[in-house]
Amino acid sequence: MIRLAAVLAALSATLLLPTTAAVDLMKLGEVLLFNATDLPPDADAKAFAQLLERIAPKRPEPGVAVHLFRGDRGSRKGQHALVWTVDTLKRRREYPALGDAGKSNVEYHLVAPEHVETLPEVDVLGLHYTKVRPDRVEAFERFVSEKLHPSVGNLRPDLRILYYRAVRGADAGSYIALFALTRASRDKYWPGGSDSDNLRAAFKPVQGQTKELSTFLVEGSYLADPKFAAAVYESREWADFVLVSADPR
Repeated sequence: MIRLAAVLAALSATLLLPTTAAVDLMKLGEVLLFNATDLPPDADAKAFAQLLERIAPKRPEPGVAVHLFRGDRGSRKGQHALVWTVDTLKRRREYPALGDAGKSNVEYHLVAPEHVETLPEVDVLGLHYTKVRPDRVEAFERFVSEKLHPSVGNLRPDLRILYYRAVRGADAGSYIALFALTRASRDKYWPGGSDSDNLRAAFKPVQGQTKELSTFLVEGSYLADPKFAAAVYESREWADFVLVSADPR
């Protein structure tokens, strides 16, 4: 009986131990840098490590991380990108050359970070390329600060929309609405790529903002059909990137 009790106690302790098999997540930062790569669609963590040794042999500084993502839905399907994150805009200024290596680079800064709660950990980046009317840029950023980030920026713990502005690269001056997700939450809200009842319930409280939001956007650049639960928040040009690997070094 004593031996059986000891075995059960050991088994219980083992079950309570944290697992090392959990999927890595990326902590979003106030700064995101996207480096397009020439990696093939089937590239893995080993290919990622070899690429890093070639273009960024030095390990990231504190507050900085780099991950490999692959487009699996939308307009960037099959493409790989190195995604550098920097926790704050202040720290970004300390490392001006960060992310310069690579095929191409677009740097995004979070709009009105003071109106966003703690940034989430994700393994899916749902990028919606938001086309803002040139004459309404300043007003749009005020709208993000005063209404969008306090609402959709903190929509649900597993579903948030965060707005970033491109400040460097080919897309400088443009915006993205980043749907911050995990694989589990994407399957929950968009099972098989279609809207779910969970998604409709999540967006129902913020549908009243869509009419005003549309006044800032280029006509025809966003989904307008109300049958889509996230209509207007979702752009016609979009791409989902899923996490392949964290920096293995």
